[in-house]
Amino acid sequence: MDRNNYPIIVVGASIAAISFIRTLRVNNDKRKILLIHGEDRLPYKRTKINKNMVRGFDKDDFKIADREWYKDNDVDLIYDRVINIDSAEKVVSTQRGLVCSYEKLMLATGAVSVIPKIAGIATENLHSVQNASDVDRVLETCKNKDRFLIIGGGVEGVETADQLVRKGKAVILANRMKYPLQKLFPISLLKVLEQRMIDKGVKLFQGVSVAAIHEHNGHYAVNLQGQELEFDEVIACTGAVPNIELGIKAGLKVERGIIVNAFMQTSDADILAAGDVAQHERGIVTGLWHAAEHQGKLAALTLLDKPEGHTLPPFRLKTEVFGLYMFSGAYEFVIPGVDEEVEEVDGDIRRIMYYSDNALKAVVFLNDGPRAKTYQQALFEHWSKEKVQDELPLPPKMTFSFG
Repeated sequence: MDRNNYPIIVVGASIAAISFIRTLRVNNDKRKILLIHGEDRLPYKRTKINKNMVRGFDKDDFKIADREWYKDNDVDLIYDRVINIDSAEKVVSTQRGLVCSYEKLMLATGAVSVIPKIAGIATENLHSVQNASDVDRVLETCKNKDRFLIIGGGVEGVETADQLVRKGKAVILANRMKYPLQKLFPISLLKVLEQRMIDKGVKLFQGVSVAAIHEHNGHYAVNLQGQELEFDEVIACTGAVPNIELGIKAGLKVERGIIVNAFMQTSDADILAAGDVAQHERGIVTGLWHAAEHQGKLAALTLLDKPEGHTLPPFRLKTEVFGLYMFSGAYEFVIPGVDEEVEEVDGDIRRIMYYSDNALKAVVFLNDGPRAKTYQQALFEHWSKEKVQDELPLPPKMTFSFG
């Protein structure tokens, strides 16, 4: 079989992959690149997909770059799936029979949905919202189905519930935790979200697991906390895990993800990995858009012999659901009873700042979206309480423009 030879092959078209390519070209690296993309559209911003179910979207919506960008940057973009990597021979093989050799390989295969096994319903009948084709399938279903059970109260589950409610659908949300988004926010803010969801008509069941579903009157039904509930479709928002299949086939060292060092190098000197598929020190998998973008850049700098070590930034989340703008930064590091907690309310704005030795350690807030970047800066730079009060006062300083 004929082989196509490439100096660099990139598998997966995540933001880590595009950032990797962009950084190489900005630094005048002219090596030919093959980008193998396992979906049916241009590489896109995945974080936009399930947030835009109300208006819907076309295939080229949310694209990271247009087709000309790949051509202009000497990138061969193909739509295919890599099914094997022979790291000894430095060869990748695809589903459509393409065999390509590489000098350097970048794995940016992202994450895959965790689909639970539930008695009474086939796994293929469970929806997810991990990628564009998943959401396309949900939107097609929405045309003639009105009642949805969402399993999972994390970010994906809450965002999907918000979108379906806005589309006029009836939503049941079953959550293992006591509150939705419980790992990201303190109880005082979660109670606000909980009430908003209930006010919008979401049937919210907390502290429950869905072990079995049965058919009833031509629909599905589930028993939650003693109530028999009917619905038409199930969406599983039960998390995602690094897509390590190709890392295993390549013989790389893997645990939760493909293990990388601070420079995005794997256990194979000629293979890099970045983004949601990569596992960093202390077993950390970041799972964040901006973190993946940064890691792609670092992988390219390693290839350019301009290495910069990776430092794990504080986790931060921004989401707009049920009429709330919600921000959580580094909340997972808060030590209750040890860190100083400063809670403030001004109208619809609620925030809690956490300090350690007068340095900002974590921040969560509702409805102060216009200043989100300033909060982010304050968190990264560990501002003092005095600087926070000066630069991020409540109520916010009034601004005026004259024209």
